[in-house]
Amino acid sequence: MKEIGLTFNLKYLLLALLFLSFQSCGYNLRENPSFFIEKNIAVVANSSSLNQLFIEELKKTADNVLDYKVEEIDELDLIIKITNHQIQRFSSGQGAGARTVEVRIDYSLNFSIENLASSKKENYEIRDVKYIAFDDSQILAMEAEESDINKDFVRFAIKKIELLSASLIE
Repeated sequence: MKEIGLTFNLKYLLLALLFLSFQSCGYNLRENPSFFIEKNIAVVANSSSLNQLFIEELKKTADNVLDYKVEEIDELDLIIKITNHQIQRFSSGQGAGARTVEVRIDYSLNFSIENLASSKKENYEIRDVKYIAFDDSQILAMEAEESDINKDFVRFAIKKIELLSASLIE
């Protein structure tokens, strides 16, 4: 009986030693640092609800985001100018009686990124498509799902813009 307890305690002791050795050598889980941290970013866009959602989500990943109107451009690192930002819904599948059973949601974002440090400016386009099942009896649930999809589209676009901005510096 004592041998079983000894091996059980020995396992915990070895686990604790393993944990301490990882901590002492500076091991930590891999982080995904944002390129936008410590960057001053201006967003030039009209005041549509989709652009406002974009700015809100961008502020979650960046320290200093300005909704650009007439600001000092001397201290800016990046300027993101949104020229076209839209989400369109289409009836993509029809069932019996020509009723819609599936909705296709298309996301499109046309923008330019200007890096003031290197004086580079590039135009880009991001497109994405998602399909959701349509049911007449669950219209409110579908509206909530569509709102979540809109946020997913914007988060996807921000990640792509982050990668494009990092490549613009090189």
